[in-house]
Amino acid sequence: MAKPFLFFVLIFVPFFSNAQELGHDVSVIKVVLNPASADQITKRLKQDALTYLKYAPIPRIAEMDFAFGANRDEYEKLNGNGILYITSLNQDTTEYPIKKVYLKTNTSTIELEKIGEINVGIDDKDIRTTFGKNRVDYYYLLPYSFTQTQCKLLIDWNNNRKEFLLASFPNDNKLDYLSGNASSMQKKEIDMHFLEVFLQREFNITIK
Repeated sequence: MAKPFLFFVLIFVPFFSNAQELGHDVSVIKVVLNPASADQITKRLKQDALTYLKYAPIPRIAEMDFAFGANRDEYEKLNGNGILYITSLNQDTTEYPIKKVYLKTNTSTIELEKIGEINVGIDDKDIRTTFGKNRVDYYYLLPYSFTQTQCKLLIDWNNNRKEFLLASFPNDNKLDYLSGNASSMQKKEIDMHFLEVFLQREFNITIK
């Protein structure tokens, strides 16, 4: 298994929509002991839908997990990257596709490389009522070294919402098998076979 983390943040942000009606964005960050599969995220969304039902319809919600290699060998096979998994729901279909997911420091912006996306059908009535029926799950490479610096992880949606906050770094995701400057590596190719194994093992997903 990948290096386990326990990290939870809930952000509930009021904003004014285009119709000038008070609404809410919800960003839920739950990096748990075992990174979540799409089915496990669906169970979370059912719970969140009931929690926020009184505020429905919520314009958008994003939940995320991430995982890094379990040891130095896996870390090197992924060229110092982990996998960031974002599940997102929007009432407005024009918000898709996401324009970009990126890390923003005081001096620079680092756009993350997307490795796949999956449209997920929504059957649950409460989820559809609270968050809508438009769900897309995204997978990105997440450079570990940047998660150890002062930066924010942000989404720019396609149409109405920019700089949607997913997480702030650094947090408690430090890898204990790295020391000193070990997190800095020369750029090389990712082991694509191991990447497939890692995605299946940690998120129960296959992306071609």
